[in-house]
Amino acid sequence: MKRVMSVIVLAMMVILPMSVHAALDFSGFKCDEKKVETDGTTTKTCYIVGTATGSSSLSEFTGTLTLQNMSVKSITAADGWTNANGTSTNLKFTTTAPKSNSTFTIATIVFTVDTTKDKCAVQLVPCYTDGQYTCGNTVTVTESKTCKVENGKYYGKDGTEVTAEEYQEQCVKNPQTGNFVPYVVIIAGIALAVGVFTISRKNTKLYKI
Repeated sequence: MKRVMSVIVLAMMVILPMSVHAALDFSGFKCDEKKVETDGTTTKTCYIVGTATGSSSLSEFTGTLTLQNMSVKSITAADGWTNANGTSTNLKFTTTAPKSNSTFTIATIVFTVDTTKDKCAVQLVPCYTDGQYTCGNTVTVTESKTCKVENGKYYGKDGTEVTAEEYQEQCVKNPQTGNFVPYVVIIAGIALAVGVFTISRKNTKLYKI
């Protein structure tokens, strides 16, 4: 029995290091809300964030940005990283201090947004070298004007401009809906009062007998 257990333990020691290796994730590509700059342009700031676990280590990151109604305004590498491609949508960042067993920011990207359009989006295809060249899952951040009031204009459920009345109908709950509960409470109260009164009258008659 001891020999069998020894074989199992040895097998686990061989298998486990192989199973914990590949673990680089870039789904942490997140963006802030849009904001209006002093020059009147609207921008959106996004962050390339990676997570390395196990024995994974990252020293170089490349990626491709696909933009819809947006353009790159600036790309700033995080501390310890070097931006090799300026403001190109073909990204390349390197570091002399490989990242492992941590979550780290690689770069901050500021986009200029075309606010005349109903929808804007940025898509990132992250690629990296961790023993071999690999590309991760595509990450997409989309923003539309669905049920929003922006610059005095109203946008409905499909993101297109509508009237204030249509906005109220599509996006704001009907205020009459909230009045239903008080009526139910009043009716229930009346029914309860009638029930109590009826029972008390019966009890009074029985007492008199």
